[in-house]
Amino acid sequence: MGGENTMNVFLDTNVVIDFMGEREGFFEDAASIFAMIEDKKINASASALTIVNCAYILKKAFNSDIMLNKVEALCQMLDVTPIDRNQLMNAVQIRPYDYEDAVQFLSAQPYHPDVIITRDKKGFKDFDILVMTPAEFVNKAKQQ
Repeated sequence: MGGENTMNVFLDTNVVIDFMGEREGFFEDAASIFAMIEDKKINASASALTIVNCAYILKKAFNSDIMLNKVEALCQMLDVTPIDRNQLMNAVQIRPYDYEDAVQFLSAQPYHPDVIITRDKKGFKDFDILVMTPAEFVNKAKQQ
């Protein structure tokens, strides 16, 4: 993807679904983030769980061919982080505010994200990492 000094971002499920599902009120900021990915201004990852959840949501809005094409494009744009038994069990041990977000966080760790982008910041409050909403991230990127 981008160069050595390119920022690594981890996208939470809601941001990916906002973009792929063209969710009204949320699409614009998500689309700006995906434009940065395509322009190689940032490196982006999302968990395998996000890809599967996105496909599940998209199949309700699009026919199967469109949904599968969107999933394929997503897999080509993003680094997909795996989820294994250790991460699932470690997320239990943490006793987090939000179990699913703890699994997402643990899945992201091997990719060393600089920031997690989500519309649900409180879900990541248990973790020592910068968390930004899509709007915050886009506004910060415009200032640089």
